[in-house]
Amino acid sequence: MAGRSARDMTEGPVFGHILRMLLPMSFGILAMMLVGIVDTYWVGTLGTAQQAAVQMSFPVTMLVMSVSIGLGAGAVSAVSRAAGRKEGGPSLARISTDAMTLALVSVGVVSLLGVIFVEPIFRGLGASDTMLPHVVDYMTVWFAGIVLIVGPMVASNILRALGNAVIPSLMMIAAAFVNLILDPIFILDDVFGLFPGLGWGVSGAALATVAANAVTFAMVGWYLVVKEKLIDFKPEDLGEVWHHWRDIARVGMPACLSNIFNPLAMTVAMSGLAMARFGDAAVGGLGVAGRIEAFAIVPLFALSASIGAVTGQNGGADRLDRVREAFRSSFLFCIGWSLTIAVILWIAAPWLAMLFLPSETGQSAAIAYWRIVPVTIAGYGITIAASAGFNGLGRPAHGMVITAGRALGLMIPGVVIGGLWLDAPTGVIWGVALANILAGTAAGIFVLTKAPMTAKHGRKRKPRAAAVSEPAVVQDTP
Repeated sequence: MAGRSARDMTEGPVFGHILRMLLPMSFGILAMMLVGIVDTYWVGTLGTAQQAAVQMSFPVTMLVMSVSIGLGAGAVSAVSRAAGRKEGGPSLARISTDAMTLALVSVGVVSLLGVIFVEPIFRGLGASDTMLPHVVDYMTVWFAGIVLIVGPMVASNILRALGNAVIPSLMMIAAAFVNLILDPIFILDDVFGLFPGLGWGVSGAALATVAANAVTFAMVGWYLVVKEKLIDFKPEDLGEVWHHWRDIARVGMPACLSNIFNPLAMTVAMSGLAMARFGDAAVGGLGVAGRIEAFAIVPLFALSASIGAVTGQNGGADRLDRVREAFRSSFLFCIGWSLTIAVILWIAAPWLAMLFLPSETGQSAAIAYWRIVPVTIAGYGITIAASAGFNGLGRPAHGMVITAGRALGLMIPGVVIGGLWLDAPTGVIWGVALANILAGTAAGIFVLTKAPMTAKHGRKRKPRAAAVSEPAVVQDTP
């Protein structure tokens, strides 16, 4: 297998491989979440319009980042399946190179269009005249530098596909550290009274993010090229490049859509169709409860970032027993972690509510959420782990159906009907909980009893007429 630090995950304890990647990934995700909180704090010191501008950019940045997450999922799937088939170093390097070029070209187009149309985009989204200049300042820099943000994400996914989660996690922590240092320097006119800052305001916040990721892109790029030799600079037949791009996009596009479903469902839960019917305080309570919960379930996010490499390699090697074991052990981890955080949040709920929420209505909503939803969060973990595992197998349709089933088929109707039925915030909360229970149960039964465990490699490439064709990978049946 190519790469000095690559690991063969078709041998040894299955969950041991997942756990070895899950732990460092958890620290990396926590570091990036911390950056988001610090960014919000520093921008908030500039004024209400500036803070609102950055918050308004969230739906657009989330959409663009969903594209990059999808491309990363496609890269993990293609590279891990090739590694499982024990393809040689040159083949892995070619797939890795094509995954990077597809990401950079795709996001480069988005970057160009974003810079050109940033003002009409946000005017159309309803930005006020006082907010619009700040949104344009922030998003122009962000769009211009998005290639430097997405590049290290996809590169890290390539390394994870080969079982190396330590370097990607260190890159995430390094980006967070640099971002935290640059934020006050770039944003403020005066840094703690110690020395003058650059005073670039919201543009400085975006530039700090871009600069931090540029540093990590340089580091992880050097690692891929020099240490792992996973980037091939030799000219390649365009037909081969197109073949790899299609295989990556075949997984990446559905994965991109899957990544949008859960935020969409949570948006509906916060809206006038559900929690907003009961006032701003109730919305604030749900928002705070969800943010605290997000920190509590970081290991589940890390699990979903890790399982695809394991299922991909073992599926590529036709180790179907190990693929199913990867799903089974991951689901058990979700249940165990859910029960653990449920106990902690049940006990801590009153203190957390008083710490973060001023009104009794908001506190009551948050306490109810923390005492109902966390024990069911295993269902959410199972759905995202199943989706990521199927992406690794090259079967993104299964994952998309599971994710859409929970978010669109169960959670959105559940929060709307629950709020109307009980005519109280707890009705919305029970809608979330029941969606988790039903989706997790259905997904677990389907995956462990009915779902195919074979890897799906897509269409075989037609050999060139003048060349001697290599043995083709046999197409798996659905």
